[in-house]
Amino acid sequence: MDKPTLPPGTDLRAALPVVTPGFVLLFSVSLVKRTGELEVDSCTDSFAHDASILPFTAEQLATYRTLRAETEAHVLGVPFLAAERQRHWPVGRIALEMHSTTPGIPNVADVHLYTHLAGVALWEVWLPAPCQELDVSRWIAWLDDDTPEGLPASVWRVLKPLNRALGGSDHYRQYLPCCALRLADQTLDVFLDAFSSDIVQLLWRDRSTRALKPAVVETELARDYCARSGGLTLLGRRAALDIHDTRDEASALAFEAGVPPRSAMPFLLTLELLLIERAVLVQLYERLARTGPTTIGGLLDLRREVTDSLEEYYGATMATTRFGDTVAEDGEHILGIVDAYDAVMERLETVSFMLTTRYQSRMTELQFWLTVVFGATEIGFIASGIATWFYRSELGAVLAWTVGAALVAGGALVALLRRGMEKL
Repeated sequence: MDKPTLPPGTDLRAALPVVTPGFVLLFSVSLVKRTGELEVDSCTDSFAHDASILPFTAEQLATYRTLRAETEAHVLGVPFLAAERQRHWPVGRIALEMHSTTPGIPNVADVHLYTHLAGVALWEVWLPAPCQELDVSRWIAWLDDDTPEGLPASVWRVLKPLNRALGGSDHYRQYLPCCALRLADQTLDVFLDAFSSDIVQLLWRDRSTRALKPAVVETELARDYCARSGGLTLLGRRAALDIHDTRDEASALAFEAGVPPRSAMPFLLTLELLLIERAVLVQLYERLARTGPTTIGGLLDLRREVTDSLEEYYGATMATTRFGDTVAEDGEHILGIVDAYDAVMERLETVSFMLTTRYQSRMTELQFWLTVVFGATEIGFIASGIATWFYRSELGAVLAWTVGAALVAGGALVALLRRGMEKL
């Protein structure tokens, strides 16, 4: 099939390119139960009993799992997979009937759930759309999670009961869409010459009609993570983008339902890991802010749990691919993960300081009273020895001298020690 070409002198802005768009919606959530406590049957039963979700066919599930396994082995590495820190739960397909009459908008959503052993989870929703003309403003409206008519709200209305049944809440912690665009009739270089500002606007999910400064657009596009010719991969605070042109023959085809494009999978895996990192950090911070350990043993257990939960952040089990490493490093700053990590560490140090200070105070108080008791007792014994010489046969008098001397000595020691401590 011949690729369409534009006549010489054509105004690129006037002739909108044909694009195949697909959208991945990522919702990070917290679960009451840790992943190890979630039973397979309880998860699959929750999905199966929801009439609005159709199960994947065996072919769809096998295709997705094969693609996923290949990409995970390359991006995350075998040690990470062997640790089984994340688990995959295929959910099924949601028919978005309310969008069936809107031209171009996705009308099906394929959902997968990824749970992490720290008690957080990530809903991954793939929404393929048919080929259409470039319309960034329209897509931004579709991805808006504040409007009931948007794709996120439509999907979450179905996922909310499932999330609640799995031990979560009615709300997600973070929402991040990733737009996968495949150019159907021109190269990426030609496309960016005319529509680079539109791409940055989509990355920011910017609804403003005012043009962006060329320097701003240039700076954003310079943060391209894609090493392939004809590809562009960008990450922002409010969205992510993965764009490829027709130099890759597979990218010119319509997106398959059920499976995100193969070329976007490494980027998606890295985004998932970043969102899980952030969810773990936020959950740890809230736990530390709400209640802390009351014993030294509890503090040691908490430190061990924090270290284990942040294994992905420390990067001990992640393969160091050039792409994944660069995106992860920048993404930790862009998505505020570094700030969340610093907040958790500061809170943990505060809890540690308060707990150790409390124990030091208790030890000081204990030493204070031990000094008083032993000092008063020793003086009482001395007084009893002296009294025995004077009152050899009067036991009551000896006891009175012993107890009296101990009490007086105790009172004097308390007064002296307190005065000395107040001067410190």
